[in-house]
Amino acid sequence: MLTRLRQLALHPGLLPPNYLEQLRSTEDDDESTHMALPITPNRRRDLQSLLAQFIEDNEECPVCISVLTDPRITACGHPFCLAW
Repeated sequence: MLTRLRQLALHPGLLPPNYLEQLRSTEDDDESTHMALPITPNRRRDLQSLLAQFIEDNEECPVCISVLTDPRITACGHPFCLAW
């Protein structure tokens, strides 16, 4: 059932017809939008405690849908398994 829901959510019919052109135009407009933001020491500490909480709660990886193994966290606070 989850697989079917993912297929529906990722259906190409949900994208606007000019989606690829929009992506290309944003890539050409400004290269600085792809630069990573610096992480301050306070933000790093917050992310580490958030990841520790995810590990303690046995949260699932949103990519592989299993318990986090070798967990990492993005700058925006999303956990994932390093293997993915």
